[in-house]
Formats: sequence, C-alpha cells, structure tokens
Amino acid sequence: MEPDNLKRVILKYKELLPTEILKRDVEILSSKLDKANVIVGPRRSGKTFFLYDIVKGKKSSPVLINFEDNLLVGLKREDLSKILDYSKELFEGRLTFYFDEIQNVDKWENFIITLLNEHYEVYITGSNSKLLSKEIASSLRGKSLSYLMLPFSFSEFLRAKKITLEKNFEYTDKVYKVKKQFSIFMKYGGFPEIVFTNQTMLKNKLINNYFDTVLYKDLVDRLQIKNIKLLEITMNHMINLFSNTFSIVAYENYLKSNKIPYSLENLYIILKSLQDVFLIGYVKKYSKSFKKMELSKSKIYLFDTGYIQFLSNEFKDYGRILENIVFIELFRRKGDIENKSIFYYKSKEEEECDFVVKNNNKIEVIQVTYEMNHKNRKREIDGLLSAIKFFKLKEGTILTYDQEDEINIEKYKIKIKPIWKWLLEK
Repeated sequence: MEPDNLKRVILKYKELLPTEILKRDVEILSSKLDKANVIVGPRRSGKTFFLYDIVKGKKSSPVLINFEDNLLVGLKREDLSKILDYSKELFEGRLTFYFDEIQNVDKWENFIITLLNEHYEVYITGSNSKLLSKEIASSLRGKSLSYLMLPFSFSEFLRAKKITLEKNFEYTDKVYKVKKQFSIFMKYGGFPEIVFTNQTMLKNKLINNYFDTVLYKDLVDRLQIKNIKLLEITMNHMINLFSNTFSIVAYENYLKSNKIPYSLENLYIILKSLQDVFLIGYVKKYSKSFKKMELSKSKIYLFDTGYIQFLSNEFKDYGRILENIVFIELFRRKGDIENKSIFYYKSKEEEECDFVVKNNNKIEVIQVTYEMNHKNRKREIDGLLSAIKFFKLKEGTILTYDQEDEINIEKYKIKIKPIWKWLLEK
C-alpha cells in the first residue's frame, strides 16, 4: 500500500463531511471503558451518516476512513498500524477513530484492540458480504458496545420532512399534517433514501435493489448458498407472511407440492440469516416454559414496511401493516440486537394479544387493529383482557389508525389510542 494513498484517504474524509446531517434518536452512552462502539443494523438504514453526525459533535481530531475507498485497494493487515502513525503525524490533539467497512481487511480486530488498549475512542460500522454488522460486534470478543440503527422512526421521518412538533400539537391544525405524513410513512417505510425520494418509481427501484443486495451479497455470497431459487422463494414467502405465524412444517409441504428442492439444514440456515441481516424479525408465543416457547410458531415481521408496498401481495392489509409498524417501534425502543423481550400471547381458549413486552420486571400488553368496530370489538378486547388477567396487570393498550378512547371493563382499564400518537411518545 502506497503511504500517500493512505494519507490521502485520512485527509479526504475529514473534508467530505456533509454540511447537513439529520439528527437520529440513537444515543451513544459515554463510557470510560476501552470498548469500540459498533453501530449495528440493516443496510441503507443510515449507519454511515450517523458516524458523520458523531464526528461533528466531537472536539477531538477525527480520523474517518471508509475501507471501500478505491485508494485502499490492496490494503493489508500490516498496513493498518500505519493509520495510527499517520494520524498522529497529520493531526494535533486527541484522536478519535471512525471506521466504515473495516471488515474488508483481514485480522482487522487486532488493530482495533490495539487502539482500545491505548485508550482511543473507536466507532465502527459496516455491513457487507464478508461480515454483517452484528458479526462485527461479536468478532471483537467482548471489546465492543453495540447500538441498534434501524430505518427512520416516525419522529425521525417527521424531522426529515422538516416538521417540528410543539407541545400539545395534537390540539392544533398541525395534527392534520402529521396524520397525512403518517399515511405516507405507513406506506413507504423509513429507509432514508426512500424518504428523501419523491418519485414512486425510484422508490420501487431502490427497494428492489435492497432486496437483491440482501439476496446476493448478504446471503448467497456470504453463506455460499447454491440453491438460489430456495433462498429467493423463502424471502418472498416471508415478505408476504408479515404479521402472521410461520410454520416450518406447512412451508415444507408448500416446497414439496411445488417440487422445489431443499434440505432442512439449508432452510434453517436461511431462516436464521434473514433475521441476522435485519430483513425479518421473529416473535415467539409467550410461555413460562422456555422449551414450549422455543417450539412455538413464530410471528414474522419485516424491519421496514417499504418491502410490503413494493414486494408483497398484501400491501393493502392495513391492519397487518400497522401491527408490523408497532413491532419495529417496540424493537427499536428495546435496542437489543436480537429479540429477547417481545412476545405474543395466546390463551387456551385461543384468545390472542399481539404483543407482550417485558421491561425488566414490568410487563406491557398491546393489541393492534386498524379500527375498532362492531365486528371486531369483542375479539380485540377479549384478547387483550385475557393477557391482562394472565399477567395480573391493571391495564392494557389497543393501538388503532386514528381512534382514541378509554374504557373500563370490570376493574381493568383499556386505553385506545392512534398509532401515530403512540409512535411520537418519548
């Protein structure tokens, strides 16, 4: 590697920082621990721009490097140590390191650990066929803290649209603008490029490009899967199954009836990998028995509703879309890299509650429906009440598209509120 090329890259990215960066709601905790901060999440969710925002908020000298830069082709692990030497030569004062796609270089972990041992602050992001973002964190063997970055939340979406909300905005005319924007958010999702694009055809091209990238780079290239047809059919099946339960037995029967070759081992690898790349999330049925919970059918959710609009046959099933939006927000609020605390509940009488959320020792139960009407009112309330009683709670929540109410049944309180309002709660 030519020394001049490495120096040029180190200097280049400091000058190329965008002047306007959307503030995200992910908070990096200050820590004196010698651990790298790894930004984890799906492709195209804004991880790189989040790095830029961190750079702008620091007083230290930033060393920002994108390892996919063409000037760094041929960079070897022995070249990594020169980054520290050149940075000391080029900049004054305290250094902070920001690395995008560093996993392109073999044995990159040793260099990061060297920096941490010398007490430098380090931020890492990236996701490619060599290593997924969550695998970057695990590769550092306990020397990292992970932070989840998903596509825009509704509050970030409004910020991107330059809509600011004052206290009690819901009692002003601005509420109509917020509702209109929520209908757009519900339809097209929160991927930043999609949000900043006004052309529907371009949105469609982008989503299809994301799908192909996950298919070929994250899965085919990384896992060396030969049965591409099985992979593509499974991805499409899952996208159409959003907010519904998945049965491996039923899916096997579907593959057999359509004469699609598969092995159970490959199928399990694909299903796990779709979760690893943040295309889908699994929600288990709650049970006090860990074994029963693990063996239960999982509900399937997507990490962005844009996939539903452009790739699903169910793009007008608004109740399921709203339920999917609630899952994404619950997952975002928990901030875990894998789902450890969101479940659904089903009683022995088949009464169902969409979400059971464990917050330390507290439990919250949530039901989701597009609207409460005379046809579904009893079913939705009975499902929620069943969960309230099972978990010995005093209240529960029903989220709808735009209804608001509070009802008392027996000694229990049920709050009915619009999802757009719930999404904007702190």
